[in-house]
Amino acid sequence: MQLLLHMYMANQLFSKKFIIPLIVFTFLLPSCSKQSAQKPAPQQESAQTEQQQDKIPDQLKALEDNIEKVIKMLDGPAVTKQEGDSKGGAQKNTPKPQQEQNKPQGTQDQQGTQQKQAQQPDPWEGVTSLVNTMHYEWNSYMPSAAKSGVSKAVIENFSTALNGLTTAVISKNKINSLVASNSLYASIPDFYALYRTKVSPEIKRIRYYIRSAVLNSVTGNWNQADTDINNLKATWSLYKNAVSKDQQEIAGKLDFSIFELEKVIKEKNQILSDIKGRVALSNIEAMEKSLEESSKK
Repeated sequence: MQLLLHMYMANQLFSKKFIIPLIVFTFLLPSCSKQSAQKPAPQQESAQTEQQQDKIPDQLKALEDNIEKVIKMLDGPAVTKQEGDSKGGAQKNTPKPQQEQNKPQGTQDQQGTQQKQAQQPDPWEGVTSLVNTMHYEWNSYMPSAAKSGVSKAVIENFSTALNGLTTAVISKNKINSLVASNSLYASIPDFYALYRTKVSPEIKRIRYYIRSAVLNSVTGNWNQADTDINNLKATWSLYKNAVSKDQQEIAGKLDFSIFELEKVIKEKNQILSDIKGRVALSNIEAMEKSLEESSKK
């Protein structure tokens, strides 16, 4: 009888030890399942990160476009876009009023010049507006750039260059504003390198060196212009090896225009350096457009 009593008590103790934890585990299991379903797997997080790296932020595109606009508004060596502006558009041939036709030619010329000057807006107003906008765009883009892994040096260089451009624009110094704008552009290739672009960002670095060589030659800084040409040739020699057969003709034009730019810079010819530099910029623009179109096929 005592043996049966001991067996019964042992059985009850075993049930309490194992059944109660089993019940608790049963209630906790749905909660754990919900938490695991809400938290994405490491592979999913990695895929989301890769998708973010694929997309170029709109703020970065806007910063690049506005830099080019500032340089263009100040008549510097900028990327030319096919726009129906006053320079490229056709002029309307409207008849002059009868009173103006009866006036002496000298008086008509003077009035025409005064009217043109009155109609042309102050370029510094537009430039100031663009630079102010860039401060907001940079403030919006900087956290994203830092998160994407760009070096602190690149961020500091861009921030310093933007402040320098602002100072130059406030003082309305044209050449300093152009140099500062291109210094700002120097970081653009490094930012684009953070993303999977269809066209190598090095093409933008080539553009920077061309423009820097032109601006330094215009200011008579020939030693720096020589350095820019050497950096340009080194970057282009690596880049052109990856150019496909479809772009060989454009690559040949760019190659020759770089050679001619180097020649006039060595001759210290400021006027020709500006002209040859703009030709080279036109060729690099054609190259970039051709590569973008090829990537869409």
